[in-house]
Amino acid sequence: MSLMTGFAILVGEAIIGFYKKIHAINFGVYGATMVGKTTLGHQLRTRGEVAQIKERTVGVHRATRKRIKFEGELHTLRSADIGGESIYWKEWVKDMKNRRVKYIIFMIDHRHLDNPANLDHQLAWKFLVDAICLSRWPNGKKKKDEDYPLAISIWANKYDMWGEKYKHDGDINKHPIFDPFHYGMQKLNERGIPTFKYIVSAKSQPEMVYRGVTTMIKDY
Repeated sequence: MSLMTGFAILVGEAIIGFYKKIHAINFGVYGATMVGKTTLGHQLRTRGEVAQIKERTVGVHRATRKRIKFEGELHTLRSADIGGESIYWKEWVKDMKNRRVKYIIFMIDHRHLDNPANLDHQLAWKFLVDAICLSRWPNGKKKKDEDYPLAISIWANKYDMWGEKYKHDGDINKHPIFDPFHYGMQKLNERGIPTFKYIVSAKSQPEMVYRGVTTMIKDY
């Protein structure tokens, strides 16, 4: 390899690295209240043991930038912290539209395993899937191809709390925690939006968080 070729490669890598550093990828983080969305946001900013967050997020907090690095890959993300109660679900749609969200993380925990009558996650998931699959925004404006997310992931959070209680041998994708969400995932796939499942402990295991985000960006 000639000196000029080597120099060109180095310059190219520097340009790519600079672009990744300043170009923020819009992520949407949604899910029922108290599922860990705020904790995830803190983890993406700090990388480490996150303090216990007990207060519910009220309303919509402005989107902020988070810079992550995992296995040599550097990316800058931008996500907002939005309440998970049903009165705020329409704000998820506004967030998707206004920021042109490219990747969506829908967070769940184990409450529906502890209590089958608890439908917090299922109702929030149905609302989100229906809103994404509609061909028009709530204001009637027709969606363009770039208005749809590139990929959606269901993150089963708080694994450090429920992993031992709800053990599962074999493929983690077949864990019962994901069972209520299969129809919605199929509906998204039929719409041409890939989906995948992930298990994570956002509070205490930053490597799991960073691996999940990086995988979404690299694979989709």
